[in-house]
Amino acid sequence: MRHVLIFVVVVVASALIGGAASSTSIDVHANRRIGALFVGDTDRHTCTAESVHSRSGDLVLTAAHCLTGETGPITYVPAYRVSQAPFGEWTVTSVYLDPGWLTGQDVNRDYAVLRVRSDPTTAHRTLESVTGRGFTVGSFGIGRAVRVVGYGAGSGDTPIGCRGRTREARDSPTVTCRGLVDGTSGSPWMTGRTTTIGLVGGYNQGGCVSFISHSPVFDSDLTALIARADDGGPGDTAPSTGAAVC
Repeated sequence: MRHVLIFVVVVVASALIGGAASSTSIDVHANRRIGALFVGDTDRHTCTAESVHSRSGDLVLTAAHCLTGETGPITYVPAYRVSQAPFGEWTVTSVYLDPGWLTGQDVNRDYAVLRVRSDPTTAHRTLESVTGRGFTVGSFGIGRAVRVVGYGAGSGDTPIGCRGRTREARDSPTVTCRGLVDGTSGSPWMTGRTTTIGLVGGYNQGGCVSFISHSPVFDSDLTALIARADDGGPGDTAPSTGAAVC
C-alpha cells in the first residue's frame, strides 16, 4: 500500500520536488461508485475500489497490489460512511489480473478487476442496478485535471479527496494531490463525474509520500481485462509481492 512519511519529511520533499499545484485532502461526500475494500477476514478496510461499467453490471476496479497474499474473503462496500453500507455489502467472487502483473508485477499493470455478488439486502440485483452506471475507463493524458476520492486504511468512517493535475514521473502516470494516505490504493482519478483515467497504485504501490501519487497505465490491456472479467470466465490467483521500496 502507499506509504506516508512524517510531516517534516513531506514539507522538505515538497520544497525539493515541486510539481503541479495540488489541493489538500478533505473529508468528502460518499460516492456510490466508490467504496471501501475489506481484504481478508477483518473489519478494517485496507484499500479503495470503484465500480466500472460492464454488460454484467457486477465489476469493480482496484489496485492489484491490494490483493497480495490474501486468501480470505474480499468485500466491497460502495459509499461506505460511518460504518454503514447504504448500498449493501458485495462479496468478491472472482479476481482478474493482467498477465504482466501475474508474471512480473509490472507496475504499469497494477490493477485488478473484481466480479462481485450481492448480499441478500439487495435482492440479488446487479451492482450497477443498485449504485448506478459505473465509471467509464478512459486513457491517461498529461495535464488533465483530476479529482481523487478514497478511504484511509483502518476503520476510518469518511472518504477523503483532493484535486490535482496529471504529469509523468518515473515513467508512470503521476499526480500531485495532497493527503492520500495508506488505504487510498485503488482510488479512481476522475475527470468529470463518470470517467476514470487512473487509480492510486503502480510505481512503489502508489507512492512513498502523501502528496505524490502514481497510477498504472490505463490502455487497451485494461480494456481487454475488463472484457475478460465481463465474460465471467475463470479468475486468477494473486501472486505474492514485496512491499513498496521507499
